[in-house]
Amino acid sequence: MNIIKIDYEKQTLQSDFFLWQIIANDKNKFLLLQREESGRYHAAEADVKKKHLWEVKEISFRGSEGDTYFFDEETGIDKI
Repeated sequence: MNIIKIDYEKQTLQSDFFLWQIIANDKNKFLLLQREESGRYHAAEADVKKKHLWEVKEISFRGSEGDTYFFDEETGIDKI
């Protein structure tokens, strides 16, 4: 999916089809995102420079301060 608009102040990202919540930001280079649809959460990782994001079932995202994240479809993304 393509990134249409990023609003860092509101912590949102608009893609081709969805509005995502920004969960983590790695120096405005990579973003960890989530959205809720029909009671289920969806996660995505975004490459800001390439203006592209992809949905993921497992998180491989590390925050700039070494934060580790866990994703569950029922509860969303949590920081460990």
